[in-house]
Formats: sequence, C-alpha cells, structure tokens
Amino acid sequence: MENIDIIENLSDEEIHKMAQFQDLTGFEQIKCLQILRANDWNLEIALDLAFDGAYTDIQTTHRQVPPVSISHENNSYNQLRHRRTNTANTSPYGENEVGNVAIGVSPEEPAGLHIVLWNTTTWLFKLPFIIVINTFNSFYDFFANLIRPTLNYDATGTVERYINEFEDKYGIIHPVFHRGSYTQILDLGKRDIRFIVIYLHSPSHRDTDAFCTNVIATQRFSDFINTENAIFWSCSIYYPEGYKVFQSFKVNTYPFVGLIGLKNHKMVAMKRIEGYYDLVPFLNILKEAMVNNEYSLIAARLDREERNMSTLIRAQQDADFEESLRVDQEKERKRKEVEEEKAKEERLKKEKEDAIIRRQEKITWMKSSLLTEIPAEPEANGTGSIRIMFKLPNGKRLERRFLNTDPVKYLYYYVFCHDEELVNFKIVTNFPKRDLPGYSPSPETNHETDNDENGMGKLLEHCNLENNVMLFVHDLDS
Repeated sequence: MENIDIIENLSDEEIHKMAQFQDLTGFEQIKCLQILRANDWNLEIALDLAFDGAYTDIQTTHRQVPPVSISHENNSYNQLRHRRTNTANTSPYGENEVGNVAIGVSPEEPAGLHIVLWNTTTWLFKLPFIIVINTFNSFYDFFANLIRPTLNYDATGTVERYINEFEDKYGIIHPVFHRGSYTQILDLGKRDIRFIVIYLHSPSHRDTDAFCTNVIATQRFSDFINTENAIFWSCSIYYPEGYKVFQSFKVNTYPFVGLIGLKNHKMVAMKRIEGYYDLVPFLNILKEAMVNNEYSLIAARLDREERNMSTLIRAQQDADFEESLRVDQEKERKRKEVEEEKAKEERLKKEKEDAIIRRQEKITWMKSSLLTEIPAEPEANGTGSIRIMFKLPNGKRLERRFLNTDPVKYLYYYVFCHDEELVNFKIVTNFPKRDLPGYSPSPETNHETDNDENGMGKLLEHCNLENNVMLFVHDLDS
C-alpha cells in the first residue's frame, strides 16, 4: 500500500520517467520506482547503472502494483508497458520458464506435457540466436564502456541520503555511520589503522528488513563496533556509491557485511559475511575475523611506530646537524668579521699613512715652489726697505729685509719655507698685539688665489710695520 500511495503522488514528469525506464529495462514497476528514487530521478544515471548490470541480480518483491490512474491515455500506455514487461520475462532466462510456467497459463494451472515439449523445442531453436545476441552485447558493452563518460555524483551526499532513509525506517539506534565516501573511509582506516565494517544494503532483498532490525539497528551491535574501535560504513546498492562497492566486492547474495583492514601497507578485505545471520552468530563470526586479523593491525602499528621513530630520530639528527652547521656558520661569520675589521683598520691606517706622506710631499713641494715666488732681498739702504725679525715657537729667530710695497703673503711664505715644522701658524705683532692679515700656506688651500680679498695681498706699508720690527709666530696646531 505504501508503494501505491507513493505512485499516486508522483508528478507527471516522474511518471513519464518511470514509464521510459520500465520500457527500456523491462523491470517491474515497483523496482523501477525504487531505482529512480535512489538516483534522485536522474534517468541517465539510473539507466547507466541498469545497463552495467547493477540491478540485474537484485531481487525485488514481486507484488502486482496497479497502474497509476491519470487518464485513459495513460492507462492504455501502462497496459502496453505491462504487456511488454510480461513479454520480456518469457525469455529462456526469464522468471516464467524458471518456474516452469508457460506464457498465457495461470501459475495455478498444471502445465501439460505438450507445453513442456513446446518450450524445450522453442528454447533449442532460440539458443543459437541467444548466443549470438549475448556475444554481440558483450562486445557492445566493452566498447561502450571505453567511450562512456564517468558518472558524476556527490558521493558524500548519497551516503547522507541513505543514512537518513535508514534512520527513518529502522530508527536511530545503530552504530555511528561514517558519513564520507568509500574512498574516504579507506583513507581513514589506513591512517588510524582500524578495522572497517561495511554493510551493503539491498532494499529489495527479502532478508534485508530482518537483518537491519535484528542485527544492524541494535544496541549490542553498536556497542560491539564501539568496543572494537572499528569504523562502520554503509550504503544502498541502489545508490552509485553503494553500487561501486558492490562491484568491488563482487557480492553474491545479501545481506552482505565486509571486514577491511590494513595488511602489508594496503587496505584489503579480510572477511566476507554473506547471507542472513542472527545477532549472536553474526557477532561471533565478525569477532573471530577480527581476532584472526588483529596481528596484521598490530604489525602495521608497530611498523608505523618504528617508521615514526626513525623519522623522529632522523629529524633530531637533522636538527642537530642544522644546529652544528649554524654554530659553524656563526663562527665563520665572526671570523670573517674580525678579518674584515682588521683588514679595514689596516686599510685605513695605510690610507692615513699614505695621506700623511702625500701631504708631506706636497708641503715639501710647496716650500720649494713658494720660495721662488719671494722676490730677492733688497739692499739695507734701499728705498722702502724694512728689516723684519720673526720669533718662532721653538725660540728660533729669522731675519730678512722686505720692501714696504711687498704683500703680506711674502712674510707667511718666508716663515713657511724656512721652518720644517710649522705648517699651520699665525703672525702677530707684540705692541700693540694684533694679527697680521693673511694665513699660513696649507696643502689644502690654493695659494694662487692669495689676494686682497683674503688679506694675503695687503701691502706691508698698510700693515703699520716699522723698520726693525719683531713679529711673533704662533703655532695653531700646538
């Protein structure tokens, strides 16, 4: 009645899709409804899975479901589809012949001998055609799979949808479902080195409801999964993700439970439990399988701990090496800094010495050069001749006659050229005490610019110097 109510509430588009799916596959109406609902009414995905054989071995509940009463046209179309379905079931592999029921004969009526002979003769006549057709279909499927695009679907979304359907039907008492995809639980089991218990749900199998009610949806089974610290994952084979696992395990019958664990660095199937079992025998089988394969997980944990320890030791060695290298590099850096500082000091010292040598050479050159600029000493009784005496800082005295028309620079040149020690000095008078204009020649100045502007060109007669005057030389560097 539940399926009848669902069919009556379908939209016209869903009824049309179900009719197309039933026409192309020959499945019963209930089975078509379940498959399309499992695939979110995606006709292309449902057909691809059906043609791949995903629903060939799935046994559905063979109940007659009345067609949907929408209009007279739809009723006629449904009757035509049911006739096509019945015709498809009369193949040599169909349900009627397996049950020894002839076409057009009620199952309650005994089949006569002539009917059996007729079916046998017909089957022998069809056999060559069946072989040819099956061979052709095999080649077609092979080449079609090469070019058929991969189905795109949300693996996590299909698992979530299945879990919601499971809880709606069997309740919330069950082991914690892992809500990721099949690939994700394999990665999780390999990373954590834990057993993975997989239950493949076949909604149409006759033992499914009993197995879910008496085994899966029980507190004892949930406690068992928690105690063993196992990962529990489940999905319906009507969903693409569940069908992918169905193909991987090559399931023969249902209910199906698989135990997966890590062995030799690979996730392998360690136990297959197929068929219905009560809770206690089922748990005993599953527990025995875990005990028998526990050594693989222990070996994997020990191997991982050893590899982690090796990695840790190697990391510590690398850290020690890096620290040693850093210390050596720091020592080398400091050594280079000391060498560079020493080289810099030596370079500066040499530059300073070279500068002193160059300065001294320039002073020597200036003394000889400036001496030639001083005019010849005038006669004692010559017109404008004055006698000037110089008292040096070391007590030494110099004496020379100059013309009162000579510039004051000649006084500085004369003192500069006749004393090797004086370089930076000033000439002053004693009474009254005053500085003569001008300055001492220096390697840093250009004596060619000596003129009235800087005082060096001022004439002696303008400096109020008398004959036989005594001038004092002050060393400015002392």
